[in-house]
Amino acid sequence: MNRLTRLWLTGTASLALLLPSQLHAQPNIGIGISHRNDSAQLCSAANIGLFTQTDHLRGVDIGLLTSTARKTMYGVQMAGITAAAGSMRGVQIAGISNIARKANGVQVAALTNACTTPMKGVQFSGITNIAMGVKRGVQLTGVANVCASTMRGVQVGMYNYADTLNGSQFGFFNVCDHHPRGVQVGIINYSKDTVAHKIGLVNINPKTRIDVLLYPGTCTKTNAAVRFRNHSTYNMLGFGTHYMGLDKKFSGALFYRIGQYFMLNPRLSVSGDVGYYHIETFRQNDNSSPERLFSLQARMNMDYQIGKVVGAFCSFGYGDTRYYHHAHHYRTRLIFEAGISLRAKN
Repeated sequence: MNRLTRLWLTGTASLALLLPSQLHAQPNIGIGISHRNDSAQLCSAANIGLFTQTDHLRGVDIGLLTSTARKTMYGVQMAGITAAAGSMRGVQIAGISNIARKANGVQVAALTNACTTPMKGVQFSGITNIAMGVKRGVQLTGVANVCASTMRGVQVGMYNYADTLNGSQFGFFNVCDHHPRGVQVGIINYSKDTVAHKIGLVNINPKTRIDVLLYPGTCTKTNAAVRFRNHSTYNMLGFGTHYMGLDKKFSGALFYRIGQYFMLNPRLSVSGDVGYYHIETFRQNDNSSPERLFSLQARMNMDYQIGKVVGAFCSFGYGDTRYYHHAHHYRTRLIFEAGISLRAKN
């Protein structure tokens, strides 16, 4: 687990453990149907107020600001800011955050949901979902999902992290330490297991070799790219400048390439790839000077590793550039590129 994730989880866990005890001495500022049991603990069937407090909830609790069930909650908790429970079985809905030590149900919050033990159910939030494990469930958020132990279920968010993924991750950036079963689907997928199933533009594991490529060319005149080489395939993400030529008007391209390579000897390899280029000309859009274009390109490449860090390569290819709005032909061009590669990770 990376340091940032560890700090994030530690802070959330501390908040979840402290919050009910901190509110323990506070009175229940509300009205409802409640009674004391033999242990003098407050048990509520229905409660509504500004700051609602109870030991055991069997029913509905609505706090305009906070709602707290210090021991157990079976039913529905609703709060304008924060809903907190010891053991939750039911539904928590909050304007800011939901916190539970144990959760078996649904947490819905505008910002954050947290559970400090392995949960069962669904977490739905606008920013983050955090759990110390998911036995069976779903984490769905607009930004980040974090599972500190085994994830048996589905994570959907821009960033997804699980210690052990026994399910699926769907997002922009998916990360897991161990991945015995399931799949990662995203833009960038990372796992410490080399056997993990990944579907994405860039798939990274501990054996992935990462190179930074710097080169001039006939397509875009200056280029920089990052290449991710796995067992026999590779992906490239990069950008280039002056697609329309070396004139006063700046133009550039963002590109993605995917291909296959073959090692001829420990230093020399040949490869072939196809790529997609998004081109911005920053000009007034018309037939002779389009504002943006796209290009489909194919290349054959040869790489030679000079030393542990530095290598050299050359590429020959062909590009077909077209308009976005009607896909009509703009131009075709032969491509030649040559440059250096810098090994960032073996």
